[in-house]
Amino acid sequence: MTLRYEANPPKTSQNNTDADSVVQFLERLRRTAEVCGGVHITENVLGHSRVSPILVGRHLYKSIPGVKMTLTMRVRDKSTSEIDTFVQNSMDEGFSGILVVAGDGTPDSPGLLQIPSSIAYRLRRSNMCKSLKVYLSVPTDPVYAHMKTKIDARPHGFMTQVVQNYSQVQDIVANLPDFDIIPIVLYPSPKNHKAASFLQIDMSQYADEFPSFVNRIHDLTGDVLLTSPGDHASLYKFLVTHQY
Repeated sequence: MTLRYEANPPKTSQNNTDADSVVQFLERLRRTAEVCGGVHITENVLGHSRVSPILVGRHLYKSIPGVKMTLTMRVRDKSTSEIDTFVQNSMDEGFSGILVVAGDGTPDSPGLLQIPSSIAYRLRRSNMCKSLKVYLSVPTDPVYAHMKTKIDARPHGFMTQVVQNYSQVQDIVANLPDFDIIPIVLYPSPKNHKAASFLQIDMSQYADEFPSFVNRIHDLTGDVLLTSPGDHASLYKFLVTHQY
C-alpha cells in the first residue's frame, strides 16, 4: 500500500548548476519522503537537462535508509551500454523500480534510438533487474490492441499518464489484470493550472473530493503517484494528513 510523491530534480546547464537550488530540493524531498510511502524521481522532464535521479536517490537514501524509491529512465538518447550502466547504478543506490520511457525530444536530441518496450523486454529476459521492478507507461485511455508490444515485453507493471477520473483506472486494471498498475494523479491546486492545461487534464472532475478520489484509486491499485509541479507546499500538507 503506497502513496508516492513525484519529484522533478532542478534544471542544469552545461556551464552552471545552481548549488543552492539543489540543496533546497534535496531537503524538501527528504522532508516529503518522511510523510509518504515512497518517491519517484524523474529524469530530464520535457527534455530539459536536470540533476540525475540516481544522484538524487543516493543523497536521499543516505538521509533515509530504506526509503522506497523508483525512478524514470529516458532511453531516447542512451546507448545500450549507457542503459545497462544506468540500471546497475539504480540498483546500487537502492531504487526498487524503474519506469522506462522514450523521453521527450528536443531540437538538439537525436531521433528515437531505443524503444522502451524492447528495453524492458531485454532487461526482463536477461534477468539484469533482480532487485528492480521494470515499468512501462500506459495512456489514460489506451487502445489495448495497440499495446501488444508493451504487454509482450512482460514488465512488472505500468505507470499511467495523469488520470482525471476513477473509470480510467478501473478500465486499465480490468484490461491489464496481470500487471501492477500505478496511476498518476495531479494535485488540484490553482498553481497547477499550467500543468493541467499542458496535460489536458480537467482538475475540476475531482478537486472537490480529492481525498476520497485518491482513496478510491488507492483501494483499487494499492499504489498512487501524486504529482504537483507548481505547488509542493499544498501537496506536502495533504501527505502529512494522508499517510498510507
